[in-house]
Amino acid sequence: PNPDSVMFHPGSKSVLGDGTKTIRFSNKYDTADSPLAAAIFKVKGVSEVMLASRHVTVTKTSAVDWDLIQPNVELVIGQFYAAGLQVVKDSLVERDEAASAPAYAPDSLEAQIVQLLEERVRPFVQQDGGDVEFHHFDHDGGVVHLRMHGACAGCPKSNVTLQHGIKNLMEHYIPEVKEVVNVEDEDDLPRPPQ
Repeated sequence: PNPDSVMFHPGSKSVLGDGTKTIRFSNKYDTADSPLAAAIFKVKGVSEVMLASRHVTVTKTSAVDWDLIQPNVELVIGQFYAAGLQVVKDSLVERDEAASAPAYAPDSLEAQIVQLLEERVRPFVQQDGGDVEFHHFDHDGGVVHLRMHGACAGCPKSNVTLQHGIKNLMEHYIPEVKEVVNVEDEDDLPRPPQ
């Protein structure tokens, strides 16, 4: 797991609720629709907040230690839930079914990739406070493009997760897959002619 990210579980309370897509906030200026994320960003040293169905993943800047910031984040989350405030505006919450079922033909490679991600990858990545989202599949090169979120984004081991975990799984079940890349790494890839 990413040493700069920690998962927080608000007791028996849910965060976004089961069956919802994670929501990522990379700065305090984007938190107008999430009172919880806005409150967490008031803690000095917070660089990202990811809200998931049953947990919050907070990523800190490398300049601060968790010993200093973690008690403050726990206090903010505890007080937020004690006050009974709404985590996000309802309009911001997306159902996971809609996110995971774009208009791919049922037997297409894209549909197979999304199904494999949903059933075999996302549950394990989410246990570490991260998430992974299908971006697109390049049929010519056999390249699956994914977007890493939460603890996975910026984690020193995310490349190991991609190349040895996700890639091996994809190649095993879907032989057309030859490579798996994070969309943030796309600048390093040769571009096909348009």
